[in-house]
Amino acid sequence: MINEYVWKTYLKADGKRIVDFFERNLENSFSEEYAHKIRELHRIYCPSKMVNEDLFSELMELSDGINIVDYGFAIGCYPLFELPEGNYSLNYVMDVFYQGLKDNDTISDSQIFDEFCGGMAYYTTFLTVMFPELFIPYYFRYNYNVVEKIAQEFGIELPPIPVKRNYKARVYHYRGICAALNDFRNQQGLTPYELCAFLYDFAPNYIGGLGSYIIEDLPDPKSVFFIGGSKDDAFLGDDPNAITCWQCSPDARAGDLIVMYLRTPVSAVDSVWRSVSVGFNDPFFYYYRCTYIAKPRKLRRITQKLLQEDPVFREIPIVRKNMQGINGVELYPSVYNHLLELADSDLPRLKYFVNNTDVEYVREKDVENKLIKPLLEKLGYTENEYQQQLYIEIGNHNHALIPDFVIHPIVTSGHQSADFLLEAKCSIPSTIQLEEAKNQARGYAKLLNAKYSVVAAKEG
Repeated sequence: MINEYVWKTYLKADGKRIVDFFERNLENSFSEEYAHKIRELHRIYCPSKMVNEDLFSELMELSDGINIVDYGFAIGCYPLFELPEGNYSLNYVMDVFYQGLKDNDTISDSQIFDEFCGGMAYYTTFLTVMFPELFIPYYFRYNYNVVEKIAQEFGIELPPIPVKRNYKARVYHYRGICAALNDFRNQQGLTPYELCAFLYDFAPNYIGGLGSYIIEDLPDPKSVFFIGGSKDDAFLGDDPNAITCWQCSPDARAGDLIVMYLRTPVSAVDSVWRSVSVGFNDPFFYYYRCTYIAKPRKLRRITQKLLQEDPVFREIPIVRKNMQGINGVELYPSVYNHLLELADSDLPRLKYFVNNTDVEYVREKDVENKLIKPLLEKLGYTENEYQQQLYIEIGNHNHALIPDFVIHPIVTSGHQSADFLLEAKCSIPSTIQLEEAKNQARGYAKLLNAKYSVVAAKEG
């Protein structure tokens, strides 16, 4: 629900101008002004310059299609022009649109997914111009986490995310989002253009914009993962302020180290990044699971040939497979540290626990996977009932990252709660360290109004 007083205050301040902007462009005369303003609003919640420019280009192309005679539209749009005037349902129009994308059944569902999601701003804005009561423009590609935060904050019930391999269902998930947002719009008594102002100005600012998920004060890294880049990414790490979205392992956590391996033009390890957001699923992102990475540090490039000749790396399966399928492959701390030695880098080494009598628990992640998760399963908790790494607001747009296991979390703006939490440590060899760990866990429990906190380590 929208707080009526806050919403009216927004409209009186600057919101009415934003509502008029959407109505002017989506109902009356779509123009280049729209692309420029959406690019500006998009920066409130998306830090990636590349994503922002792609969005702008799509909307400029749509403006050309609408305003330039014989310029033309993208595939999938033309069948909608052929519909006679009438009242149509969301489902019917979406079916016509999807069949148009199929191009007489010559295009597969996975290819349709690529086409639709690759031009999502273009297509969804076109659909909104044609059917403003049914569709909503979608400018959250690579930011489904923001959609979920907005939905959680304002009580919008989103449809479940389809499984990764069902490409048609992932395209149709957009229809489900439109249905959910229109239900919300009708409940709140909003016009279609007020809903757009809510989605792209009011709500992102209300939840905290970039600060709602981009983490500045990162925890110490627990793991290291490879990612693979192309020739277009060769200079990405040159900008120390770069932030971009990337495919990640489901096991990746905020603060983890990300090693960029360029497949072309050099086939070499290029840089080390940090994961600066909690990982999330995005149904409109081809690889499904993603995170934001930032803080790049360039390395002296270690080529594939050098890796294959190195006595440590040549024994690693991904190197033996010529670095094929590299995205999300984990590196053990000792191997990562060896990589830094090869690169003559002064980056901090990753700490891990060494004990010749106990090789089962050498890092904190081993405690999580081999002790805590089996314990939670025995207690009857499924993976859907707890969250690892919970990023919460703690007042005045300040945030805190709860690093470990939070059971039954409930989070809205200014309020968060949980049943209990578990704090993982690799090893707690002394009473002093145990007390420090307990105090840390109690502090997190207090933030979450949780009754209990538990500390787990290899010792028990």
